Amino acid sequence: MATVKSTCYECDANCAIDVTLDPGGEPVKIEGPDCPRCYVQLDRRNHPDRLIHPLRRVGPRGGGEFERISWDEALDTIAERLSATRAQHGAETVAFFAGYTKEARPQLQRLAHAFGSPNYMTESGCCFSSTKVAEEVTFGTKIKTSSTVASEATRCLLVWSTNPRGSIPPFHQHALARAKPGRPMIVVDPRVTPLAEQAEVHLQIRPGTDGALALGMHHLIFAHGWQDQAFLDEWGNGVEAFRDYVAAFTPERVAAICGIAVADLERAARLYATHSPAQIMLSPTSTVQHSNGFQNHRAVILLAAVTANIDREGGNRFFNDKVTPKPIDLFDHCLKNLPPRIGDETFPVWTRHWPAAQSMLLPDAILEGRPQPIRALLAMGINTVMWPHSQRMEQALGALDFFAASDFFHNPATRMADIVLPAATNLERTALIAYPGCNFRGELRYRRAAVKPRGEARPDAEVFLDLGVRLGMADQFWNGDLEACWAEAAEGIPENIREQVYNDPDGVTVFAGVLDELVEHGFLEGDRQYRLKGFKTRSGKVEFDAGELRDAGHDGLPVWCEPAESPVSTPELARDYPLVLTSGARHKHATHSQHQYLERMRRAVPDPLVELHPHDAAARGIGDGDAVEVASPRGRVRFVARVTDRIKPGVAHCAHGWNHANVNELTDDRRLDPISGFPAFKSLLCQVTRTHEDSGDQLAEVG
Repeated sequence: MATVKSTCYECDANCAIDVTLDPGGEPVKIEGPDCPRCYVQLDRRNHPDRLIHPLRRVGPRGGGEFERISWDEALDTIAERLSATRAQHGAETVAFFAGYTKEARPQLQRLAHAFGSPNYMTESGCCFSSTKVAEEVTFGTKIKTSSTVASEATRCLLVWSTNPRGSIPPFHQHALARAKPGRPMIVVDPRVTPLAEQAEVHLQIRPGTDGALALGMHHLIFAHGWQDQAFLDEWGNGVEAFRDYVAAFTPERVAAICGIAVADLERAARLYATHSPAQIMLSPTSTVQHSNGFQNHRAVILLAAVTANIDREGGNRFFNDKVTPKPIDLFDHCLKNLPPRIGDETFPVWTRHWPAAQSMLLPDAILEGRPQPIRALLAMGINTVMWPHSQRMEQALGALDFFAASDFFHNPATRMADIVLPAATNLERTALIAYPGCNFRGELRYRRAAVKPRGEARPDAEVFLDLGVRLGMADQFWNGDLEACWAEAAEGIPENIREQVYNDPDGVTVFAGVLDELVEHGFLEGDRQYRLKGFKTRSGKVEFDAGELRDAGHDGLPVWCEPAESPVSTPELARDYPLVLTSGARHKHATHSQHQYLERMRRAVPDPLVELHPHDAAARGIGDGDAVEVASPRGRVRFVARVTDRIKPGVAHCAHGWNHANVNELTDDRRLDPISGFPAFKSLLCQVTRTHEDSGDQLAEVG
């Protein structure tokens, strides 16, 4: 038996693993972090339903009828069809989409832009990017909100709608997964999470009201004089306008909006503002997957500025760039030479900060030709369950002139494809990995394939290089040589550590250059970088009133808006759909949809669940384990009821990522956040009714 080192990619944490091989070179054991996702890598590789040969559709789109073809035939077909679309309609009418996994994104983006299309898209059209852009607009940089490294200096922890035991490896061992004596903790969440049970204050808000809650905390901070006025005088832009705005967010008004007690709101504000340094711990998505999410997130993160807990040890630190590979994605070429991206027309602030087109607009582009038409699509790791009102996305895929996709398994998207390509897993592919890590420290590693791909599966990155060659761009695509491609990317790594990156399977730890820069200027602490160059915003200060937003036609202040669909904004709709629908809480046995095929993961969570409070369940005659139907103005989906007092009354929480019980058939694809284009996955309306079918029928089909 031999053991080789590799990295896991069941989420994007890139944890180190050891892979044991039998004498024939087959992997038989994986050792790594205590994480169920790590253990099922072999289950994915060896699954009987895994795609291991290129396929061509032979029946109607969506019918699931395919025949096996050769790689040459598959790639030649893709190259010919994309070329034909470019010749007839223009390169910009071909879109390129990257979901999971993320390692081949530089090669796919390069292919898109070299082909002549600006319309490279990713899953970040509804995940993570909105928080990053909101933080860059406000502070000039992203801040660290979910580090696995806990600071001993933190005297108060404000946990805002995130649950590290279910979402952030190493889960229950996470440094911030439990209360700490002498460090008061506040939890904001409509659910009773393990952290909420340990909190000094649990603010169990109505989903989508995060912005109002944050503005109410600002109101109390100013009213009691808890703000750091010296910091605001020197480093705040638009503070007086902001202070005037939050004056209207009295505790009584905010408590009524959020559905919480005035006393709890006042206690939470006092704890956070008077126990400095304090840290806000945030999910990348929970505050922004709402119709009002971008400004809500700004209101939350500005709490760190009002109290001078920004880029301070124990508070929320700046997230710094480290040593990274050389960009090979040709994004500069896209900006300088190609037409506008989808989203430039409607979400210019987001596209100015994010190097991709807005994927949430893809159904509109295909079906209606707006904001620009799309006629063909090449995708890796795409699944329609990611899109709000998912059935419309399936309709869009069916309307394409040509669609090709790569994946490990069939899903609702691949069943609409003309060509389906079998993707190699992380155990079977080489990659140059730059893991961002914490605020100052990152990691570089060149991971070699631990085993040969099963069947005819190939690494996505290699496939995209091959397509570049077949499209007549061999010189730009290293003549199809993936090792040469990664070698050019590695040229961005200083020569003195490049060899170690390639040869040390444990990787190389790298640090942000700003640490040395601070010391050079006489600052021994590794924080408060704004003392060197200010904030990288338009004003050089914290943007309480952001000129960048005003120039784009938005309010510069983090204004509060009621969710576009709610008991307050749409009371007539709430008569038929009286429950607030929220979705997407993470758990360690699934990364979105990618683990539902794996039996060991399904044992932990065998059914697609909707959580209901006992009062709401009793009013509907629903018992725990009953088969139910969740309905919204967009559709109806069957789930299994979990009756629990761990969810706020009046709220229904649905699990996400189930192909056969897809909550996003219920979500809204029309009323997107006006700045980011993000959908409201977490604050809509629904009704839940009991069905008369056995809940076991829910599992009749997993694919």
